[in-house]
Amino acid sequence: MLLSLIRTNATPSETTGMLLIGGKPFCGTLEPPTVPNAAHPKGAIPLGWYKLTLTKSPHFGRVLPILNYVPGFEGIRIHAGNTVKDTAGCILVGQLSGTTLFHSRTFEQDLIAKLQKHPEDEHYIEITTPDRFYTEHCSSTHALACLFGGAQLDLD
Repeated sequence: MLLSLIRTNATPSETTGMLLIGGKPFCGTLEPPTVPNAAHPKGAIPLGWYKLTLTKSPHFGRVLPILNYVPGFEGIRIHAGNTVKDTAGCILVGQLSGTTLFHSRTFEQDLIAKLQKHPEDEHYIEITTPDRFYTEHCSSTHALACLFGGAQLDLD
């Protein structure tokens, strides 16, 4: 299963985006700023492709996706949270409103269920920007519909 995180807005204090599953919108995301600051000395993880593995998090005590082989980072997970204060570098998921996530635990649980539904598949996440996503995945004939995955949200 392929997840794509498209970073749509980067400010000095946080990075917001959209998580797609199989090219279709799933939820909003919140990460540290792309440029390190005092609150997040490493900033957000680099753009790129990462293998995802579901493992039990010692910190959270539940099964969460972990990104493997992130240069300069360890223990990067996808999990629930509401503001950038809830992450030390991980990707937070939920319904994004401004720079706050709502219903985050529900989106985390839905994501885990979708990943567990296909245990035989390898799972990957692509961290990218809108222009890179468009260049790599879209043809000129369906530009914005491709970029934002269309309106269809049935992911099963």
